Amino acid sequence: MTEWQAHGESDPGIDPDIRLQQIRETFVDDVLRGLVWLALCILAVSFWRNFLGPSSLRWPAAFAMVAVSTASLCTLFVRRKHLSYRFKATGLLCVLFLTATGGLVSFGQAAPTGNFFAMGFFVSAVLFARHTVFMLIGGTALVIACAAFAALSGLHTVPINLNAVAMQPVVWVNLMLTLALSAGAIATAMGSFMRAMQSLLEDVHRQQTEIKAQRDQIRHLATHDNLTGLPIMRLAVDRSHQAMAHARHSGQKIAFMFLDLDGFKEVNDRHGHEAGDRVLQTVAERLKSAVRSADTAARIGGDEFVVILSDLSHAHFAGDVAEKILRAIGAPIAYDGHALSVGASIGIAIFPDHAEDLEGLKRVADRAMYAVKTSGKNRYQFAQPSALPIQLQA
Repeated sequence: MTEWQAHGESDPGIDPDIRLQQIRETFVDDVLRGLVWLALCILAVSFWRNFLGPSSLRWPAAFAMVAVSTASLCTLFVRRKHLSYRFKATGLLCVLFLTATGGLVSFGQAAPTGNFFAMGFFVSAVLFARHTVFMLIGGTALVIACAAFAALSGLHTVPINLNAVAMQPVVWVNLMLTLALSAGAIATAMGSFMRAMQSLLEDVHRQQTEIKAQRDQIRHLATHDNLTGLPIMRLAVDRSHQAMAHARHSGQKIAFMFLDLDGFKEVNDRHGHEAGDRVLQTVAERLKSAVRSADTAARIGGDEFVVILSDLSHAHFAGDVAEKILRAIGAPIAYDGHALSVGASIGIAIFPDHAEDLEGLKRVADRAMYAVKTSGKNRYQFAQPSALPIQLQA
C-alpha cells in the first residue's frame, strides 16, 4: 500500500484509469463503512425487539434477515482489502437490494426499505454503467408490483400487529437512525468521491496541457534550429511557397536572400566553439530584429542563413533590408571580455523578376552571394543574368 492509499487518496503520478479505479474502490469502502454502522444499529434494535421487547413485536424471521445482512456487510468490510473492487461493489448492491426486497415482502408498504433501494440506485449509478442501473430499476419495480399484488389479493399478510409496532418509541428511533445513518454514509462517501474526482480531473487537465506543450515543442524542434531558435530550411521552404502563392495572387514581389557570415571561421578557431555559438545566436537575434514579423529568417546550416521578405511593392526595399542586416551583423559582439566581429555576404533574388519558382530563386541568390564572397565580402548583391557584369552594393 502506498502513502496515498493509506490516506484514502490516489497517487497523482499514476495512470488516470488506475486512479479512477482507486477512487471508485475508496467510494465502495466508504459506503461499506457507513452501512456497517447502520446495520449494527438496526441489529441492536431488532435484537431488543425480538428478545427483550413485548411479545407482540417479536418476529424471528425479520431478525434473522437483519442478522444475515449485518454479517454480510461486516464480512465485506473486514475482507475489503483482499477482495476485488468488482466483487465488493456487486456484493454491496446485493446486500442492499436483498435487504430492501426482504423488508418489502415482509412488511409491505410499512417497511422502511425505500432508503435501501435509493442507496442501491445511487451506488449503482456511481459505479456501474447506465444499462445496469436501468436493469436494477426495472427489477425493483417488478418486486414492488409483486409485493403489492400479494398484499392486495390477500396472498400475503404481515404476521405482526403493525399498529402495535407503530406505538413503540424504539421503532421511531430506529427509523430516525436509519435515515440519519444512511444519509450520512452516502453524504460522507460522496463528498470524498467528488473531491477525489475533482483532483483527478485537474490532474488530467494538467497532463493534457503538458502533453500538448510537449507536442508543440516537438513540432517546434522539428522545424527550428536548436541553437538559434530560427526556422530550418524545411520551414523556410514552406513559407517561401506560401509567400510566392500570395505574391502571384496580389501582384507583389518577394525577396529570397542567401546570407553567409564573413570571418566566422576565424572567430570559431581563435575563441572556440562557445564563442562561435554566441556569434550564431547573436546574429539570429539581430536578423529577427532586422525583418518584419511577417518575414522569415532561417538558419540552413553552419554559418549560412536565408531571409524571405514577402509582400514587397518594389525590389529596392530588399536592398534597404539587406543594408540594415549588414549594419546589425557588423556591430561588435561581446564575449568573455572580447569584442567579436563578423560580417555577411548576401545574395538577393526577387520573385518573379529573377525566377518564378523556388529552386530558381535559390540558385540565382546563391550565385549572387558567392559573387560577393569572391569580390570583397560584407556586401549584398542582387541576382543578375550571367551575361551582365556583377555590380556590388556597399
